[in-house]
Amino acid sequence: MTFAQHSCMRYVNLFCRRIGQDHHDVRAPGQTVERALPGDIREQIKTRERVRDLAEVYTHRREVDAMLDLVPDMFPGTVAEVAFKFLEPACGSGNFLVEVLRRKLEPIQFSLMPDPEQYEHWLLRAMASVYGVDICAENVVETKRRLLDTLHWHYFNDTGACDTTPSFARGVKAVLDTNILHADMLAQAPTTEVVEYLPGQNGTFTREWSLLDGSAALAHSPSLFDQVDEPKRDAVPIHYSCLSDYPAPTQPGDRAASRAKVA
Repeated sequence: MTFAQHSCMRYVNLFCRRIGQDHHDVRAPGQTVERALPGDIREQIKTRERVRDLAEVYTHRREVDAMLDLVPDMFPGTVAEVAFKFLEPACGSGNFLVEVLRRKLEPIQFSLMPDPEQYEHWLLRAMASVYGVDICAENVVETKRRLLDTLHWHYFNDTGACDTTPSFARGVKAVLDTNILHADMLAQAPTTEVVEYLPGQNGTFTREWSLLDGSAALAHSPSLFDQVDEPKRDAVPIHYSCLSDYPAPTQPGDRAASRAKVA
């Protein structure tokens, strides 16, 4: 079974050119004002040189919304289905991914969760199913920051102005580091590794590593399109607070990894 065909998730490739920018418009009195999202960037381009060298022109939010509205089944509005996968292979500063994450977070409400650990686990499940790749390192840093801002904005407003816990912050950083990657999708997909986060009980994940390109099967490695019988994966489920402590797969003796780490 491939990364793209996992039974509990669906995978969408948003092969989109960056053709505009998302920012809120100031309109005449009486007209609707577009919602402002955390981390909004007003400029459509950063420099002429970046347009010339990277073909970089950012996507306006109206195009982002219009395209995502074409796949409403990917945002069913229920907590149980927040983990559908999205990959943006030329993510730029994250305009698509920020809106994808915002829509994923909407059904995750603190008031509906039995305890903070489950709430944070569900938020991470939403974040862990968002993937982005960009050729520009500066864009990768900016995308991570904007996704983090979006997550913090939801957490802060939904919990009634509570700050994120240290253990949650560590988990978020670990997920962003594996899911938002600096690479050339066209040239480096056969060697670009991604991590799938399979949710477990009590705030844990089992991570499974694969490559973005199906040609990895020729080297007997797992990939998005061709999985080998024994993929690179955690031997022991890992609690989200411990993700940064175990960047490589857990081993059978790593039992402490499955328990919440004290802040």
